Amino acid sequence: MPDPIQSISTLLNKISSQADVEESAEWYLRSYLVDYKRTLLRKWSSQEIEFATGALMRFCAQSLDTDGALYRECAEIAEEGTKMGEQLKAAGR
Repeated sequence: MPDPIQSISTLLNKISSQADVEESAEWYLRSYLVDYKRTLLRKWSSQEIEFATGALMRFCAQSLDTDGALYRECAEIAEEGTKMGEQLKAAGR
């Protein structure tokens, strides 16, 4: 399974120059990804990860071209995060 933390870092680096354009989709996406990464690193509960994954995917579905590469990368990160949440749930968290 790919590491979602590394995938988020890679995507953050990829969008860094566009993310400096205030109120661009990448600008907002950076904020969502940073928050999501923080949530995954904390690993407090499967429910927290599930909530954060839903928020990330809602943003991506509403703000990005669903046929575009950026959307696909977000969806892959969310899928990796979901798997991490499922592992926590299996461990009783």
